[in-house]
Amino acid sequence: MKKFLKKFSVKKALYAILTFVLSLCIVGVTTCGLLRFSVFDKGFLTDALNNSNYYRDLCDEITDDLKDIGDASGLDKSFFEGFVNEVFVRQDVQDYINKFYSGDKLKVDNRHFDESLRTALDAYIQNNRISDYDTSGINYFVKEATKIYVSNIELKYFDALQALVQKYSSVTLIIIIICLGIAVADCLVIILTNEWKHKAVRYIAYATGSAALFNLIIPGAVLLSGLLKKITIISRSLNDMYMACLNTIFVDMLIISGVLFVFYAALILVHGKIRTKSV
Repeated sequence: MKKFLKKFSVKKALYAILTFVLSLCIVGVTTCGLLRFSVFDKGFLTDALNNSNYYRDLCDEITDDLKDIGDASGLDKSFFEGFVNEVFVRQDVQDYINKFYSGDKLKVDNRHFDESLRTALDAYIQNNRISDYDTSGINYFVKEATKIYVSNIELKYFDALQALVQKYSSVTLIIIIICLGIAVADCLVIILTNEWKHKAVRYIAYATGSAALFNLIIPGAVLLSGLLKKITIISRSLNDMYMACLNTIFVDMLIISGVLFVFYAALILVHGKIRTKSV
């Protein structure tokens, strides 16, 4: 009897370990898959920016900063009304994103802004018949205004994130393949070594349910606590951009959790049917 209990306990412990490993593999696949199609995909970031108020807020912030430096230089505030072109802003931000994902040096192309500002200043000087202007002063103003534009176009913290994205982008695919291989092998061992197949299905169901809970707990806790609303990052535009990205990631995690729960429920139903037939 003792030998039987000992053997039974070891067997249960082994299946518990296999179930835990399978759960980890499912979590690894879903997490790496989510990262690969979100943080490591420039299309995700582009969509997040387009689906938020980022560009409109960014243009407003650049305009306000330019008005401040223009006012200090004696320019009428109306000079910068409508000056910042959202089309060019979108192009420059997208160029910055492309460089971020390609691994190129993160540098904003400010040529069109510089040229547009000089053209607008020449027209302003002619229209207002200003003759006593200082060329060096204008060059200094253009230089400072361009710095403001570049500073706003740059996506803050992306210089630090670029190395991580370049390093781990390809690693996620390797982890997905490894986890899938281990998961398949794990399932085969559980199924083939169990005399009662309903028990094998139950173990796989437990692993799936555990992975679903993992994908539910983190985003659920953050969204329910309202933590995202308490976070403020530098400017309104950047805050909206980062919040849009985080919200999308958390919603995707909830969707993944929901899909896994559906699989869990289906496996439990299969377990019940097989068990009924075997009795």
